[in-house]
Formats: sequence, C-alpha cells, structure tokens
Amino acid sequence: MIYSSLHLFSSACAFSALIHDVDHSGVPNAQLVKEGSPIAMAYENKSPAEQNSLAISWNLLMLPEFDELRSAIAPSNKDLQHFRQLVINVVMATDIADKNLKDLRNSRWARAFNGEQVTTLEDINRKATIVIEHLIQASDISHTMQHWYVYASFNLIHIARIIKTTDQILYL
Repeated sequence: MIYSSLHLFSSACAFSALIHDVDHSGVPNAQLVKEGSPIAMAYENKSPAEQNSLAISWNLLMLPEFDELRSAIAPSNKDLQHFRQLVINVVMATDIADKNLKDLRNSRWARAFNGEQVTTLEDINRKATIVIEHLIQASDISHTMQHWYVYASFNLIHIARIIKTTDQILYL
C-alpha cells in the first residue's frame, strides 16, 4: 500500500509538472477575469488558467490511446480517483494569487505539521500532498528567472495587450 501511494504521488508530481501550464496564454488570471475571457467565464472566474489546463490534460489522458499509461499510473478506479485529486491539488497550487486557495493551503499545512506523531498512511499522504503543492509553487515561479530576452518579449506583449484593452474601454 505504501508503494502504491509513493507511485501515485510520484506519478502525480510528474504529470502535474508537465501539464500545469497547458494552453496558458501568458495572461494572469486577474487579467483574464478583468477582460471577461471565455476561459474565465467558463470557470466562474476561479483559477481559470489552472482549471483550463486540468480539463484539457485530463480529457487527453482519458483518450483510448492512453489506456496503457493510465493503467500503469493507476491500476484501479480508486487509484485513478486518488491520482486525479492529487493532480488537481498540485496544479491548483500554482495559482498563488487566489487568497482563498492560499488560506486553504496554509490551513492544510498547519493541520499536516501540527507536531503530532504521524501514525497512519493518511497522515503521511496529507504531509506529502502539501509539501508537493509548495514545491510546485516554487518551481512555477522560477520562470521569473528566465533569459532577459524572453522576459522582455513576454512583458512587451503583455503590456501591449493591456493598452489595447484600456483603449477599447476608453472608446466605449
């Protein structure tokens, strides 16, 4: 059973790292919401980029051509459900601007590391999940350490989009 959990956690980490920015437009969630983008509306303005990445990636993973991969990751339906929840938790952790999600993560961290002795597999899994969420946050923000040319190009495009949106609003 511990091997199964370790396997699911490591698979969830790898899968989440690969998919957490699938179809990301480079625009922050706050801007997607402000612009009333279709993605923001589809996810009721709650972590739209992350939820979109999850939906696209999960739908792809469920295609018949990935049956063998799914079986290798999660041999049972129960394992697949656990894997899915882990992936959701990890990818949603990359939305560092959502105060409610941050508060939820902080309360889960406090519960996981409250000083009590770890006695059950559930305790181990809780700790592992919250640590993984913090690790992916750290890796997700590391893109700010990208090459200057990439950083400047991205921000010029982002600023041009904001100006265009502002101009459209001014002419209304």
